Amino acid sequence: MAVSGDELRRAREAAEDLLEEMGLAAYLYEVEPAEEGWLVRVECAVSDGWQSAELPVAREQLLAAGEDSRVRADLLTDWGGELAACRRLPED
Repeated sequence: MAVSGDELRRAREAAEDLLEEMGLAAYLYEVEPAEEGWLVRVECAVSDGWQSAELPVAREQLLAAGEDSRVRADLLTDWGGELAACRRLPED
């Protein structure tokens, strides 16, 4: 399925918003179209260097994360498990 520039922009914004909400201390990410949705690749700082993770996510799920609190919460839980070793910013 072809991906429009607008859809890719929205997917990147949604992924970035989710990663920011997780409070990671340092990370890099990219979003790529995949056969069955999106693939979010994340590199994040851990105590002894960097960790890489690939997070497959359904197209509709990632695009809905900005407006649907239940979808957002589900993704935060799923991604939080995958990125559990990443350093977090101190909470105020």
